[in-house]
Amino acid sequence: MQASDVPATVIVDQGNARRAANRYENIDALRGIAALAVVVQHFFGDIIHEATNQQGAAYSVALSSVTYFDAGRFGVVLFFLISGFVVPFSIKGHNPLHRFAISRFFRLFPAMWLALFCLTVASVMHGQWPSLPTFLANMTMVPAAFRQPWMSGAYWTLTIEILFYVLSAGLFALGFLYRPVIIALFAIALVAATAVPILLRYFGISMPVQYLSLHVSFLYLGLLLRMTLVDKLPDALIGSLCVLLVQAVVLFTVGEFSLSRQDGFFLVGTLPILMSYLAALCVFLVSVKTSAPNNPVLSRLGALSYSIYLFHGIAALMVFAIFPLTGTGVDFAIGAGSLFVTLVLSVIVYDYLEKPMINLGYRYIRREDNNESKVSA
Repeated sequence: MQASDVPATVIVDQGNARRAANRYENIDALRGIAALAVVVQHFFGDIIHEATNQQGAAYSVALSSVTYFDAGRFGVVLFFLISGFVVPFSIKGHNPLHRFAISRFFRLFPAMWLALFCLTVASVMHGQWPSLPTFLANMTMVPAAFRQPWMSGAYWTLTIEILFYVLSAGLFALGFLYRPVIIALFAIALVAATAVPILLRYFGISMPVQYLSLHVSFLYLGLLLRMTLVDKLPDALIGSLCVLLVQAVVLFTVGEFSLSRQDGFFLVGTLPILMSYLAALCVFLVSVKTSAPNNPVLSRLGALSYSIYLFHGIAALMVFAIFPLTGTGVDFAIGAGSLFVTLVLSVIVYDYLEKPMINLGYRYIRREDNNESKVSA
């Protein structure tokens, strides 16, 4: 979800600067679309859960939307494909894993910690005090590892990203990260780690079911599609198709299981989730092949996408506390106001925290490189 990954990683064709620049604009624009989709889905969800009038126009639109299409899952899957397409190719240069860890830390954690602080303040204002263990666990982006909940349910994808970074670093260290056959087999194994425990339950064997690995497999699908469409590596196309087939079969089969136990993977029905995955894949493929959209507004939103992701829920808490959702047409104006506040917060956070922290990380890396060069000299 990080716009700043793109300049250093998506340029493959060194002899075609125009093509590289277009792809940069294109990837950022995709991030902008994904961020807006997540905001819209959460807004509709807020209307459904909080509106006082279930006969109003806004409530009807929100209910119809989530019944046929999950815009939030569309945005999340699009983000996953983009991260898989971009992030692994930022592991490069001298001492690449060290550089990768530093750049990821400065890119993600400072803005996240600010969002957690703001969430804490908002919770206190509503009479709720998050516990210190919960806050500290959230700071790691893997609170479940410490048996703590997310302070905001919207942040669950950060755990997926962190897991992807760790796995990719391991694959890189083993020399496997850019080998299509191994990545395809690894992605299929990740899907199986979700599917097998569900399948075994039909034979009376109870095992814990998790969806983390299935989600991570879509980031590696993004990597395989990069190898297929851009790098044109041998076996990448076959690997991509195999992973897609396995993912499709599993998605078709786990829907009823998820709905029966209401675990949140399938929220309303199978149709909106399946449509969202299909739409995200199609939009991603068309965009990569055509270098569209090349829109400066969407590209700017893409640059802000991480801040939008972190702060749109906080903006909604602020706005909806003053203007409660009713389910009527007025909610659309309230939603527009919430989006405006989100964008203002995102611009401030991006310009005065994200970019300075990213640059600080780069300066730290360059300083270490210079120190090592002096020692070796």
